[in-house]
Amino acid sequence: MEPLMTGSNSYRIRQGDTLSAIARRNNTTVDALARANNLQNPDRIVAGKTLVIPGANDGFEANAPRPMPRPANRPTGTSQNRDSFEPGTAQGTVAQGVTPAGTAGVSGTQNGYRNIDLTAFRQGGSNSESAIVVGTSEGNRTPNGGFTASYGGHTDPGNAKHNRGSFSYQGGGATSPSHADEIWNRELGRVTPQYQRAAERAGLDPNNALLASTFYDLHTQSPRAAQNFLNRELPKLAQDPRGVTPEALVDARVNAFRTDNGQISASGFDHNEQRLRADQTRRETALVRALDARGYRDGGGAVENAPIPRPRPENLTAGTTALPAEVPIPRPRPENLQASNTTGGATPTDLNDTAEIAPAADRPAVQTATPWVSQYNASKVERAGDKACFRAAVVMAAGAGATVTGPDNRIQVATGDDPNGGVTVNAAAARRGREYIDGQLDAGKPVVVGVDHRSGRNSDNVDGITDHFVVITGRGTDEQGRTYYTFHDPATRHEPRGADTNPNNRFYVDQDTGNLYREGPTNGNVVQRHFEVSMVRPNA
Repeated sequence: MEPLMTGSNSYRIRQGDTLSAIARRNNTTVDALARANNLQNPDRIVAGKTLVIPGANDGFEANAPRPMPRPANRPTGTSQNRDSFEPGTAQGTVAQGVTPAGTAGVSGTQNGYRNIDLTAFRQGGSNSESAIVVGTSEGNRTPNGGFTASYGGHTDPGNAKHNRGSFSYQGGGATSPSHADEIWNRELGRVTPQYQRAAERAGLDPNNALLASTFYDLHTQSPRAAQNFLNRELPKLAQDPRGVTPEALVDARVNAFRTDNGQISASGFDHNEQRLRADQTRRETALVRALDARGYRDGGGAVENAPIPRPRPENLTAGTTALPAEVPIPRPRPENLQASNTTGGATPTDLNDTAEIAPAADRPAVQTATPWVSQYNASKVERAGDKACFRAAVVMAAGAGATVTGPDNRIQVATGDDPNGGVTVNAAAARRGREYIDGQLDAGKPVVVGVDHRSGRNSDNVDGITDHFVVITGRGTDEQGRTYYTFHDPATRHEPRGADTNPNNRFYVDQDTGNLYREGPTNGNVVQRHFEVSMVRPNA
């Protein structure tokens, strides 16, 4: 990173970079980078070009200026076209562009929730408020910003499609869950002007945190229902004597799935109103809990144990019945996902991860016969647990006939933690390490490598840099012509997550340094984090 001007740096784009990765490493946002560099399409960047990095906001200054919204003529990315109730239903055409939407304050729609800046609410990719709030409804995030097991990918039980990211994105073009979140935030920006106009026509305040979050959540679940919500339900909501409350919003959401003759059209729930209402109640409740936990109530305090809104019998459509108190609220999808049970140790892990993960469609040309072993498997790994990743890696390598040597023989690739994220790299060592890996793979042997996934010194490992160990098992070339290396990750009990068949378990080559990296978030469970190889452990 070479200084360019006061408050800014420059960065030369590397092969395989994404704007989201560059933004994350430089503590800025995709929108800020696009604005600073006049990028008309932030999904298309060219290796070798130099970007201006705007002055980073470290998040400690509460009054730091928000990044500006995208120009209205900027392409907004691919819509995921996901509607688990009527698969394949086309989405309605809406106005392009993003309109700034006011400032935080007491809302003109008096329901106890503050006004928000709709543009700022969507900025920050996986760290955006929209990703966290809507992601909580989807079951992929927690109200405090954490990640559940399904964030990295799961199968939608409604239409059997593969989802990824906070919003359960199903469209094309996403290279990672965090990239999927950026794409869908742009989609939410695309539909925001229509939402604003519809709310204002109905006499409602579009900046109200609960109303806006409900629309964003409904558009994420079913764009068709979201259109009905704008066209039919907002005017009714404005006249509801309860106001824009969670109970009234649940009724509006359910009615948004009705046809013009009043019939429920929700194939994912067998067109059953009671099942649909239970799901919409769960989703609205999740939004309430996330907004409360994040301080969007007037007064800013979190509200514990937010009540589950239940429809009032007098407000139900004729012919329906109120939900009895004992009706269970459905679990977040996927349906068999258990409550997150994340360890508090050196390797944060969801021990109840059961997400369905579709194996990669392509397999590497060079593969080794390496078994996957969890570091939590006490029957195979000595002193199994949070700090057993290296011992598990050694067991896996031994299963393929390789004997890992001691740390004195290591090829030390990383020379330190980069203050801008990731590691600083000895390029010659990175090249030597990759050549060694290639030779071992060609001989049918896997290679254990150390990776860095968090900032700060790690005194548990000899180099003070390495945070975790994985096993490289194969080498291939993707459809874009990029070389990749598959790996087994022991930091989970869930084999589809940890095994090299997971399409997320691939290293790519940094064209500047020659080092291997895996894109991902910088927090959450280790098996989904951003990895950069720090050392290579040769075989005997």
